[in-house]
Amino acid sequence: MRILAFQPWDDGSHKSVRQSIDRHSEHDWTWFSLPGREVRWRMRLGAACLMEEVSRSDALNGEIDAIFCTGLLDVAQLRALLPRRRRELPIILYMHENQLIYPTGPRMTEEEVARDGHLAATNISSLLAADRVIFNSDFNMRSCLEALPEFLSRSRTRHPVAEWTHQIRERSCICWPPVEPIPETVLRNTGIRDYRDMDLVAWPHRFEHDKGPDELLQIIESRRQNDGMRFSLFGQRYEKTPHELKVIRMDHSDRIECDRWFEDRESYLMNLARCGWVLSTARHEFFGMAVAEALMCGCLPWLPERLSYPELLPVEANRLLSPMNPPKDPDETRRMIMDHLKPALAPNAVSRLDQLLGPSP
Repeated sequence: MRILAFQPWDDGSHKSVRQSIDRHSEHDWTWFSLPGREVRWRMRLGAACLMEEVSRSDALNGEIDAIFCTGLLDVAQLRALLPRRRRELPIILYMHENQLIYPTGPRMTEEEVARDGHLAATNISSLLAADRVIFNSDFNMRSCLEALPEFLSRSRTRHPVAEWTHQIRERSCICWPPVEPIPETVLRNTGIRDYRDMDLVAWPHRFEHDKGPDELLQIIESRRQNDGMRFSLFGQRYEKTPHELKVIRMDHSDRIECDRWFEDRESYLMNLARCGWVLSTARHEFFGMAVAEALMCGCLPWLPERLSYPELLPVEANRLLSPMNPPKDPDETRRMIMDHLKPALAPNAVSRLDQLLGPSP
């Protein structure tokens, strides 16, 4: 298949998914993308910006079998801006996240929160305008559909909630996002005696409020003074650092083993694989690629029983494991988790995506 693809937020895990598709897909992809910034502008005018780029290329002149775009794009706007002869092309919408339950910033005013309702409304119109919708987790799909009635109830207009919910559900399916396999050079190290430190906990989240730095601070402050537990803070950081992370750095520096964002993946994984546990305090997670990557490195799960995390673990693995409640057989637990996560390995996940899109050329 020849696919014209739009990525309005080419950064972080969104960018990783695009790169894995390019690396493993059997289809022929032509991508148009924008940098990952200004989410509101991306959702409102990203389609117009990208179509302007397309119009200056010859992308629409050749054969195209389908159009692929991600959830931060307005699909209805995109279809309207296509040349008339291309408007019948099937559009596949990949929902990396959904704005109906995306948490608002801690300092947003009521007016700003109300304005952000436009993001959720854009998601709804995109879900209705797309020919097929692919969610990256069951939690993402369920949370989106369950939030739909409440969101629409804020309007004084009576919307066909049941009909819209049914339409979206009928055209939706699930495909886990691709996580690149862990290199053998990293996995070989995990077999070395004492390489893994069971007192070392990985926190792999970006430095933002929705990843729960306040809960991380509470966990660190609740530890006994000499219990030996240390933390590695691996997440991507930005100009503004949440207050709680500043406190952790100032008041608990003795517990911080590593505080660094690694540009080089293998160096990152080498450090990640030393950790005995991966901890999440996230308040929103639609799949959890960083956590899945840590589990694939052999970290044991210290995860809340919420969001998408139950999907990442087999039933046999106690979802409330922690350093205070470790598994009886850590190696068997790791083996079960690795087996459960095989569909997320990039070659497997992209192969499933290829199948959902249609036959290979």
